[in-house]
Amino acid sequence: MVKVIIDADDFGLSEAINHGIIKSFVDGITTSTLLMPNLPTAKHAVTLAKEHPGLFVGQHTNFLLGEPCADPKDIPSLVDEQGFFHRSSYYRQQPSVRFVYDEVRIETIAQLERFKELTGHYPKHFDCHSIGDEAVDQVFFDLAREYHIHTTLKYSGKKKWPTQSGYLSITKLLESGALSYIKNGVSVENFLNDDFGLLSLADDAVAEMHFDVGYLDQFVLEHSSYTLMRCKELATLCDPRVRSWFEEHDIKRIRFDELKI
Repeated sequence: MVKVIIDADDFGLSEAINHGIIKSFVDGITTSTLLMPNLPTAKHAVTLAKEHPGLFVGQHTNFLLGEPCADPKDIPSLVDEQGFFHRSSYYRQQPSVRFVYDEVRIETIAQLERFKELTGHYPKHFDCHSIGDEAVDQVFFDLAREYHIHTTLKYSGKKKWPTQSGYLSITKLLESGALSYIKNGVSVENFLNDDFGLLSLADDAVAEMHFDVGYLDQFVLEHSSYTLMRCKELATLCDPRVRSWFEEHDIKRIRFDELKI
């Protein structure tokens, strides 16, 4: 049967987001979430997750918000004069700016170590938050092999990376915020109308779906361009019609760690 990972991104962004992601797991269809380990409320997120061991927690490596885990002096291209990460607008306004392999590697390793400090182990899956390029993909590809963990490569265009040995291949990657037909957050109708094309996938296909769910607090309002859509996507993932749709069409919801073969 078709398998789908339902992931809620940005775990650790704020306490409100953390509570919303937990709700999307308890009352909704979320199977996995990805932690931003450098942020102050990452510890709060991990504390909540310990109460729900069925929720998979991986790493959402973050180069766009807050302070880095590495020494800012070691990653000068990633930070501003105050030692904070450049925001996403910095990269969007200067599309010629490229990520530096060595610096991305240093910070990614530092976040892997921070993840381990928070949880007691390295993540079994990691990816990149929001913005990256081929240098980021190369770092993730290399570290996935070195640390023996799964990763998702998103930013290399048509370049074909070797399949990760020992894991099921992702057939389709869907990130709600990047889909042209999603304007103000994913709706129940997007599932019921099969706008994501899950019903057309082969029986052995694996889809990876990313959503931005959560409640709002002042930190989110001040630091994220995704606000009300998070509330909408939370309501959508918790709507019983969506769960029923998956069951009626015999689509199996899996976690990232179930990709291991």
